[in-house]
Amino acid sequence: MAFRHGKNAGLTLNTKDLSTFLTSMDASWDLDTADTTTFQATWKSSLAGIPGGKIELAGNYDPTATTGPGAVLWSAFTGAVPVTGLVYPGGNVTGQALWTITSGCLVTAYSESSPVGGIVTFKASIDVVVLPVRSVI
Repeated sequence: MAFRHGKNAGLTLNTKDLSTFLTSMDASWDLDTADTTTFQATWKSSLAGIPGGKIELAGNYDPTATTGPGAVLWSAFTGAVPVTGLVYPGGNVTGQALWTITSGCLVTAYSESSPVGGIVTFKASIDVVVLPVRSVI
């Protein structure tokens, strides 16, 4: 088994690599279902519905005008148009998984936090609005 350390993960959003700013990334996929269970059934049943996904990000703020996470995420948020995302859970190296989300990352939330005793950080939520394609690099 080839385990990977989380420090290797990466994310490119709208052609900008945000990996060096991120401190956490959670990507999840789900499938809505419609319950079809009837009286006297001995096991639940359901119909498959619509798949979806979400990516939650957190990281260290950088005010760089064009490549910093604030600029990239804010631009995608205010544009209100899905952008392309590349998710590398085990890193951008040969043999690792790659989730390609073509024109399907819709930034739905963005926040910045400025604690008096710490570094400025950011958080963002991305809805995945198209089916991602999983491949191996």
